[in-house]
Amino acid sequence: MENIVTSTIICPQCAGENKFPTDEKFIDCEFCGSAIYIDKRKVVTHYMVNCNFTKERADGNLRRWMSGNFHVKDLDKNAQVTAVYFYYFPLWYIKIKDTSTERIYLQPAHSTSISEIKNIDIPAGNLKLFQKKEHNMKDFINPDIQLSAAQSWLKSSGVPVENATETSLVHIPLYQFYYNYNGKQYTAIVEASSGKVYANTWPAKSETPFRLLFGSSIGLLLLASILSLIVALAASDGSEGWIFLYEVIKVFLYILIFIPLVIIAYIIAKKV
Repeated sequence: MENIVTSTIICPQCAGENKFPTDEKFIDCEFCGSAIYIDKRKVVTHYMVNCNFTKERADGNLRRWMSGNFHVKDLDKNAQVTAVYFYYFPLWYIKIKDTSTERIYLQPAHSTSISEIKNIDIPAGNLKLFQKKEHNMKDFINPDIQLSAAQSWLKSSGVPVENATETSLVHIPLYQFYYNYNGKQYTAIVEASSGKVYANTWPAKSETPFRLLFGSSIGLLLLASILSLIVALAASDGSEGWIFLYEVIKVFLYILIFIPLVIIAYIIAKKV
C-alpha cells in the first residue's frame, strides 16, 4: 500500500510507476498487469473471487438452508422468492500478523444491512487479480466505505491494525434473494463461490411450545420427587432404608415421565 503524491502511483506488486487519470479508481499496472484500486490517498491491490454458482444452483442452496432445523416448518416450500440480484460486493481484506500466525479480517467496503457478510471465508487460493477487460463493471459495486473507516472499526475491536501485512480490496460474487413469508419480507444472500447462505433474520420457529414443555417438565419432575419422598417415608415406616426406597421410586417415576415428554418434544419439533 502506497501513498499517492502526484499523478503517478507505485504498484504495490512490482513497484512500477503508473500514470492514472484523476477521475479513475480502478486501473491496471502497466508493467505487471496487477489490478489496483485507489482509495483516496491509498493504493491497494484489487482482487476478485470467481463465481461458481448459477442462479438456479444458488436458489437450491437457499431452499436447503430454509429447510434447516432453526427455521419454521416447510419454509423452503412456502416462501415466495420475489426478486434475485447478482453482483460483486466489495470487502476490505486485511491480513494481520499475530504472534505465531496471520489472521484475515474482512470489513464491508460498501454499506449493507447484512452484517454476517464479514464472516465470509475467503481462502487465499480463491483470490484472483481483477481484470477489467474480462468483466462487466456494472456487476461490480463500488466501495463507499473508506479503508480508514474499516481500520478504525477493527482497531476499536482490539485488532492491531498496525501489524497488517497485506491490505487489499476484494470483490466477492453474491446472489441476493428477497422472499416473502406470512406477509413479511426477508432477505438472504448466497455467496456464489462456496454456495454458503448468510442472513441476519429469518422466520424462526416459535419458542413458546418449547418453553411450555420445559416448564411442564420441571413441574412434573418436582412433583415426582415430592411424591417419591412421601411414598418412601410411608412405606419404610421411618426405618433407615427409606433413602434407598426413595431413589428407586424417583427413578421409576422419572422414566415414566420422560417417555411421554420425549414423544411430545418430537411432535412439537416436527409440527412447529
